Amino acid sequence: MFFTQHDIDRWIEEDIPFIDLTSSITNFTKDSLNITFKARHDTCISGCEAAVSVLERVGCTVTSSLKSGDFISMGDLIIEAEGTPQAIHKGWRVALNLLEYSSGIATRTRNLVAAARKANPHIVLSGTRKAFPGTRRLSVQALMAGGAVPHRLGLSETVLFFPAHYDNAGGLEMLLSQMPQIRLKCLEKKIEIELEKLEDIEKAVKAGVDSIQTDKMTPEQVAETVKLVKALNPAVKVLAAGGINIDNAESYAASGADMLVTSWMYFGKPADIKATIS
Repeated sequence: MFFTQHDIDRWIEEDIPFIDLTSSITNFTKDSLNITFKARHDTCISGCEAAVSVLERVGCTVTSSLKSGDFISMGDLIIEAEGTPQAIHKGWRVALNLLEYSSGIATRTRNLVAAARKANPHIVLSGTRKAFPGTRRLSVQALMAGGAVPHRLGLSETVLFFPAHYDNAGGLEMLLSQMPQIRLKCLEKKIEIELEKLEDIEKAVKAGVDSIQTDKMTPEQVAETVKLVKALNPAVKVLAAGGINIDNAESYAASGADMLVTSWMYFGKPADIKATIS
């Protein structure tokens, strides 16, 4: 994942808007300190690259680092760095926050993928763009570290018609009748549409959409949708979305859907990582 210098500086500036007041008035007796970050539980790590950039930006030298996507056990070393006391104290909390929040998302994602693939080894797990504002790059890196893929990186990337689109543009029938013209406008982009009724789904598949996204259907309803869609056109993908979590991912994967779309991994406890300064 690419993080700009602006990203790094913004994270640091948020914690140190002017100076580190406590460190500036402390008479440290050593010229150099060491800091280590270790997992307190089994963890899928993410945010390492961002944390390393923060530590280096404040003047530390990083001597060891894992990479996002590594799975580690309790007590394993994630990052080790050295620097002046002032540098260490400037960077440790920002780096720790990046590691803990990112790794929390990555670990939940990994567990979700594992649950879904008990029923379907080929199912694709996808994270929505519902990440907390300002954290999308970190969130996307974390969900990919956990074995999922981004559903939509932004509105410029994907054609996805929601009911609020076609209900306010002449209705579904009108939208589907314009599919040849729509296809010319988006060229190589796939066209996806969210629908609930089987009769509407049949119309959309026959009109030439590439994917059908369901919303808050039960696993049984998704299975019925998959059966209909694949009978009409096996190339059309079915994406199950709405309310998918660690408790029901296996059931939704068993429905035959091609992809599970969820925001579940973004919301939960951060990973527990210990930072030790010595």
